[in-house]
Amino acid sequence: MISSKRSVDELPGDPRRLNLEYRSWRFVSSAGDRNGFDEWHVSVRSNRFLDRPKWSATETVQDDIGSMRLFRMRTDDRFSPFPFADAESHDTGLSNLVLGVYDLGGGGYRQEFRDAVTSADGDLLVLFDVRLDEAWRGFGLGPVLVSEAIWTLADGCSAVIAADPLWESVGFRRRVDPLGHLMDPATEEARDLRNERRKDLDALADAYRESLRR
Repeated sequence: MISSKRSVDELPGDPRRLNLEYRSWRFVSSAGDRNGFDEWHVSVRSNRFLDRPKWSATETVQDDIGSMRLFRMRTDDRFSPFPFADAESHDTGLSNLVLGVYDLGGGGYRQEFRDAVTSADGDLLVLFDVRLDEAWRGFGLGPVLVSEAIWTLADGCSAVIAADPLWESVGFRRRVDPLGHLMDPATEEARDLRNERRKDLDALADAYRESLRR
């Protein structure tokens, strides 16, 4: 269980009313089929009720409280360093992050990567950027939200990589150079940690509702 750095009384709202919205887009053209990755933007939103007269219907609004950006790099075993080349042309930070995974000379994944994962036949998911409003920080929600986003998008992926070492509680482990921080979704440890983070959310939400009764 992740310990909170702040009192549950400081929570801006009910953690069970948080939701994630996933968005991705591609050009409607044959050129879109040649892109080496899919870019995903995940919005973190909090539902809250508006104060309304008793005789009025309940109305809720959604506040944007954070976001995540992930990339799904599609498998390609050709000699070309695709999809790394597409990552390089898109964002230098992204290309630097995946540089240690791809064999730019022979194509496909490096042998170090193949040795580190259960199966190297899938795509690569990249956790690129995470943002959470300051009012919601310090309660252990970051790992909960990251875990949910990863498991929603990681189906069919060999691994997930991240630049930030903050996400060990989600399942990321520092691997041999040049791989960096990597999570293998096929491992029992990764699945167990997903369940633990969901239990953390339930415990935090229960504590929040209990605090409202005081």
